[in-house]
Amino acid sequence: MRRRLILVFLAVSTLVAMAFVVPLGFLVRRTAEDRAVDSARAEAAAVVPALVSDGTRAQIELAMGATEAGRDGRMTVMTSQGWIIGPEIERTFRVDAALASGASDIGGIAGGVEVVAAVASGPGELSAIRVFVPDAELRSGQWRAWGALAAVGLTLVAISVAVADRLARTVVRPTQDLASAARRLGSGELDTTVEPNGPEELVELAGAFNELGAQVGSMLD
Repeated sequence: MRRRLILVFLAVSTLVAMAFVVPLGFLVRRTAEDRAVDSARAEAAAVVPALVSDGTRAQIELAMGATEAGRDGRMTVMTSQGWIIGPEIERTFRVDAALASGASDIGGIAGGVEVVAAVASGPGELSAIRVFVPDAELRSGQWRAWGALAAVGLTLVAISVAVADRLARTVVRPTQDLASAARRLGSGELDTTVEPNGPEELVELAGAFNELGAQVGSMLD
C-alpha cells in the first residue's frame, strides 16, 4: 500500500509540475525570441538617422559599426543611391517589398529571422535595412531557463513524494501493527492490545479490536 500511495502521488505531482513547467518553458522561449527581434529592430533604427539625413557612405558605415549586428556582419543596408553596405545577401521578398513600397516586415528565413526596415530617405526614395537574427541568438538563455524550470519541477515532485511517504506511514504502520496484534491474538495471547493511532477509521478499528480481545478473554474466563 505504501508503494502504491507513493506512486500515485508521484504520478499526480509529475502531471501537475508538467502542467506548469511546460507552458512556462514555451513562454520563456517566446520571450527570448521577442527580445532578440526587438534588439534587431532597435539596431536597425540606430542607422535610420544616417539614411534620412542623406548621409555619406562613410557615415552609414559608421552608424552600422556602432551596432552589434553591424560589427558581427549581420546587417546590410541598401540605399536609394544603389549602395549595398554590409555583407552581400540573397534578396528576399521582404527586402524587395521594402524597396518597392516602403513596407517593413519581420519573418523567418533559413537559419534564423530577418528584420527588414524600410526607410524613406527622400521624396520618392526608399532605402532598406536588413538585420539577420540567427537561431542561436533567438534561443539565447533558453536552456538556462529550461534548466531552472526543470529543477523547480523536480524539487516539487521530490517534496510531494516525501510528503506522500510520510502520509503513507501514518496509514501503513497502524495497519501493520493491527495485523500483528491480530496474529498474536489468534495464537492465544488474549491480553494483546493495540494502540489506536493513524486515520480516524483505523483508530476506530483498533478500539474495536481491543474490545474484541477483552470480550474473548471474558468469555473464556
